Amino acid sequence: MDYLELISLNIWHIVSAILNLLVLTWIVKKFLFVPVQNMLAQRQAQLDTLYTEAEEANTAAKADRAAYEEKLAGAKAEAEEIVRSATVRADRMSDQILAEAAEKASEKMRRADADIAQEKKKAINEIKNEISGMSVDIAEKVVGREIKEDDHKVLIDSFIENL
Repeated sequence: MDYLELISLNIWHIVSAILNLLVLTWIVKKFLFVPVQNMLAQRQAQLDTLYTEAEEANTAAKADRAAYEEKLAGAKAEAEEIVRSATVRADRMSDQILAEAAEKASEKMRRADADIAQEKKKAINEIKNEISGMSVDIAEKVVGREIKEDDHKVLIDSFIENL
Protein backbone atom coordinates (compact mmCIF):
# COMPACT_ATOMS: atom_id res chain seq x y z
CA MET A 1 0.00 0.00 0.00
CA ASP A 2 2.77 2.18 0.32
CA TYR A 3 3.13 1.78 -3.34
CA LEU A 4 -0.01 3.64 -4.05
CA GLU A 5 1.19 6.66 -2.30
CA LEU A 6 4.21 6.75 -4.52
CA ILE A 7 2.15 6.47 -7.66
CA SER A 8 -0.57 8.88 -6.69
CA LEU A 9 -0.48 12.45 -7.82
CA ASN A 10 -0.64 15.04 -5.20
CA ILE A 11 -1.38 18.47 -6.59
CA TRP A 12 0.35 20.24 -3.70
CA HIS A 13 3.55 18.36 -4.38
CA ILE A 14 3.42 19.36 -8.02
CA VAL A 15 2.70 23.01 -7.20
CA SER A 16 5.49 23.12 -4.63
CA ALA A 17 7.90 21.47 -7.08
CA ILE A 18 6.98 23.99 -9.76
CA LEU A 19 7.38 26.85 -7.27
CA ASN A 20 10.77 25.46 -6.18
CA LEU A 21 11.81 25.21 -9.82
CA LEU A 22 10.73 28.81 -10.48
CA VAL A 23 12.55 30.13 -7.40
CA LEU A 24 15.69 28.19 -8.26
CA THR A 25 15.55 29.47 -11.86
CA TRP A 26 15.14 33.03 -10.63
CA ILE A 27 18.04 32.65 -8.13
CA VAL A 28 20.29 31.09 -10.76
CA LYS A 29 19.38 33.82 -13.23
CA LYS A 30 19.85 36.63 -10.72
CA PHE A 31 23.03 35.46 -9.01
CA LEU A 32 24.70 33.26 -11.57
CA PHE A 33 23.54 33.81 -15.14
CA VAL A 34 23.62 37.65 -15.24
CA PRO A 35 27.11 37.95 -13.63
CA VAL A 36 28.46 35.27 -15.94
CA GLN A 37 26.96 37.12 -18.93
CA ASN A 38 28.55 40.39 -17.72
CA MET A 39 31.91 38.70 -17.22
CA LEU A 40 31.73 37.14 -20.71
CA ALA A 41 30.83 40.55 -22.19
CA GLN A 42 33.83 42.15 -20.44
CA ARG A 43 36.16 39.42 -21.71
CA GLN A 44 34.75 39.80 -25.22
CA ALA A 45 35.37 43.56 -25.01
CA GLN A 46 38.96 42.90 -23.84
CA LEU A 47 39.49 40.45 -26.71
CA ASP A 48 38.09 42.95 -29.20
CA THR A 49 40.45 45.60 -27.83
CA LEU A 50 43.39 43.20 -28.05
CA TYR A 51 42.51 42.25 -31.63
CA THR A 52 42.19 45.92 -32.59
CA GLU A 53 45.55 46.75 -30.99
CA ALA A 54 47.14 43.76 -32.70
CA GLU A 55 45.78 44.88 -36.07
CA GLU A 56 47.09 48.41 -35.48
CA ALA A 57 50.49 47.03 -34.45
CA ASN A 58 50.54 44.80 -37.53
CA THR A 59 49.70 47.75 -39.79
CA ALA A 60 52.38 49.88 -38.11
CA ALA A 61 54.90 47.04 -38.48
CA LYS A 62 54.08 46.72 -42.19
CA ALA A 63 54.53 50.47 -42.63
CA ASP A 64 57.84 50.36 -40.72
CA ARG A 65 58.99 47.43 -42.84
CA ALA A 66 58.13 49.29 -46.04
CA ALA A 67 60.04 52.35 -44.79
CA TYR A 68 62.98 50.15 -43.80
CA GLU A 69 63.05 48.46 -47.20
CA GLU A 70 62.90 51.87 -48.89
CA LYS A 71 65.79 53.14 -46.76
CA LEU A 72 67.72 49.94 -47.43
CA ALA A 73 67.26 50.36 -51.18
CA GLY A 74 68.42 53.98 -50.86
CA ALA A 75 71.44 52.88 -48.83
CA LYS A 76 72.30 50.23 -51.45
CA ALA A 77 72.08 52.82 -54.22
CA GLU A 78 74.23 55.22 -52.21
CA ALA A 79 76.80 52.49 -51.53
CA GLU A 80 76.93 51.63 -55.23
CA GLU A 81 77.45 55.33 -56.05
CA ILE A 82 80.24 55.57 -53.47
CA VAL A 83 81.95 52.47 -54.86
CA ARG A 84 81.60 53.76 -58.42
CA SER A 85 83.02 57.19 -57.56
CA ALA A 86 85.85 55.59 -55.57
CA THR A 87 86.66 53.37 -58.56
CA VAL A 88 86.71 56.39 -60.87
CA ARG A 89 88.96 58.29 -58.44
CA ALA A 90 91.26 55.29 -58.10
CA ASP A 91 91.49 54.97 -61.89
CA ARG A 92 92.33 58.67 -62.19
CA MET A 93 94.93 58.40 -59.44
CA SER A 94 96.52 55.32 -60.99
CA ASP A 95 96.69 57.06 -64.39
CA GLN A 96 98.26 60.10 -62.72
CA ILE A 97 100.76 57.95 -60.82
CA LEU A 98 101.67 56.05 -63.99
CA ALA A 99 102.14 59.32 -65.89
CA GLU A 100 104.35 60.70 -63.12
CA ALA A 101 106.37 57.49 -63.04
CA ALA A 102 106.81 57.57 -66.81
CA GLU A 103 107.86 61.21 -66.64
CA LYS A 104 110.37 60.49 -63.87
CA ALA A 105 111.72 57.51 -65.80
CA SER A 106 112.15 59.57 -68.98
CA GLU A 107 113.81 62.34 -66.94
CA LYS A 108 116.22 59.80 -65.43
CA MET A 109 116.89 58.39 -68.90
CA ARG A 110 117.68 61.91 -70.20
CA ARG A 111 119.98 62.55 -67.26
CA ALA A 112 121.62 59.16 -67.74
CA ASP A 113 122.09 59.90 -71.46
CA ALA A 114 123.54 63.31 -70.63
CA ASP A 115 125.82 61.76 -67.97
CA ILE A 116 126.91 59.07 -70.45
CA ALA A 117 127.66 61.69 -73.09
CA GLN A 118 129.57 63.77 -70.57
CA GLU A 119 131.50 60.76 -69.29
CA LYS A 120 132.24 59.77 -72.89
CA LYS A 121 133.65 63.24 -73.62
CA LYS A 122 135.61 63.13 -70.39
CA ALA A 123 136.99 59.67 -71.23
CA ILE A 124 137.91 60.79 -74.76
CA ASN A 125 139.64 63.85 -73.36
CA GLU A 126 141.50 61.73 -70.80
CA ILE A 127 142.51 59.28 -73.51
CA LYS A 128 143.67 62.19 -75.68
CA ASN A 129 145.68 63.55 -72.77
CA GLU A 130 147.22 60.15 -72.06
CA ILE A 131 147.98 59.56 -75.73
CA SER A 132 149.49 63.02 -76.04
CA GLY A 133 151.59 62.45 -72.92
CA MET A 134 152.80 59.10 -74.25
CA SER A 135 153.42 60.60 -77.66
CA VAL A 136 155.48 63.38 -76.16
CA ASP A 137 157.52 60.86 -74.19
CA ILE A 138 158.02 58.69 -77.29
CA ALA A 139 158.85 61.68 -79.44
CA GLU A 140 161.36 62.95 -76.88
CA LYS A 141 163.06 59.63 -76.86
CA VAL A 142 163.04 59.38 -80.63
CA VAL A 143 164.07 62.90 -81.40
CA GLY A 144 166.05 63.35 -78.29
CA ARG A 145 164.75 66.74 -77.71
CA GLU A 146 161.79 68.14 -75.93
CA ILE A 147 158.65 69.03 -77.91
CA LYS A 148 156.31 71.63 -76.56
CA GLU A 149 153.10 70.27 -75.29
CA ASP A 150 150.98 72.65 -77.37
CA ASP A 151 152.68 71.55 -80.55
CA HIS A 152 152.23 67.99 -79.51
CA LYS A 153 148.49 68.44 -78.85
CA VAL A 154 148.03 69.90 -82.30
CA LEU A 155 149.85 66.92 -83.82
CA ILE A 156 147.82 64.40 -81.83
CA ASP A 157 144.50 66.08 -82.59
CA SER A 158 145.24 66.04 -86.28
CA PHE A 159 146.37 62.41 -86.00
CA ILE A 160 143.13 61.41 -84.20
CA GLU A 161 140.99 63.25 -86.70
CA ASN A 162 142.71 61.41 -89.53
CA LEU A 163 141.94 58.12 -87.84
